[in-house]
Amino acid sequence: MADRVDRTERLLNLVFALMGSERPVPRGQIRQQVPGYSATASDAAFERMFERDKDELRSMGIPVETILDDFGDVQGYVIPADAYAMEPIDLSLAEQTAVAIAAQVWGRAVVAPVVDTALRKLESVSLDPDSWMPSDLQGTVQLTCSDAALMPLMTAIRTRRVVTFDYRAPSSDVDTSRTVSPWRLTSHEGHWLLRGHDHTRDAERTFRLSRIQGVVTVTAQPSIPASEEAGEGTPTQDAGVTARVRARPRRGASLRRVAVNPGEGWREDEWVVQVPTLDRLVSLVCAAGPDVVVLEPAEAVDAVREALTLLVDQHGGASA
Repeated sequence: MADRVDRTERLLNLVFALMGSERPVPRGQIRQQVPGYSATASDAAFERMFERDKDELRSMGIPVETILDDFGDVQGYVIPADAYAMEPIDLSLAEQTAVAIAAQVWGRAVVAPVVDTALRKLESVSLDPDSWMPSDLQGTVQLTCSDAALMPLMTAIRTRRVVTFDYRAPSSDVDTSRTVSPWRLTSHEGHWLLRGHDHTRDAERTFRLSRIQGVVTVTAQPSIPASEEAGEGTPTQDAGVTARVRARPRRGASLRRVAVNPGEGWREDEWVVQVPTLDRLVSLVCAAGPDVVVLEPAEAVDAVREALTLLVDQHGGASA
């Protein structure tokens, strides 16, 4: 995080210097006056840094122009104010947090440079990046090589096309061919899951992406809309356990991800969560420590209290 902020500040300083000058700014002046360059150890180090920054700004759509003199030598650099204007970024706290979570997924993928650029642009207009990109989220969702099926499945969901792939069920060591109308992708406990209509079984199914073998093929066949199978355009889900919890501001990230009504994101202190089982709820609450309290139902409160009491007893402490 620190490296990116430092680089962001240097790039912003360079943009301000090149946009705020009526004349082309020479390299020597950039090195002396733009914060972030003066600490470079040598001329060669400065040249490498400046070239990288200049190329990066151009890749972000910022028109850094090289101005030549009458003899063809580089006179300096400038960003024409009338050629570079950025529309105001006005994202809600929830929208900004969604961008941060998406960055966790794609940070090591082929679109990592685009993700990095998006975060820098948001940082440049945000007074407090930590309010929407909390450290609690770092590394919670990752894209690995076993999830290579994710991108074609996203394409199929967007274009509403049927996909085919070979799948190995946990109870079998044999791959079977599946034809699926994909509806939704979710992440649960570090694993990507696909929900859709399995044409092979003629039923709604959930597939774990890490068990997909080989390549996912997006066909030209239109997929079955979810509303035809489950109503309201979404696949049906088990009701599971619903509970009301309270958390300190910017705490309880794991529980916020399963919130039914997250409200104002990291500033909301009370909301409703829905999880598959009571054991799962107890696990999430205990992992959050003193930052989260279960308010209802009573069976959830009792289960959390029993789990915490057991932990205290096992570690030789005294229960309150």
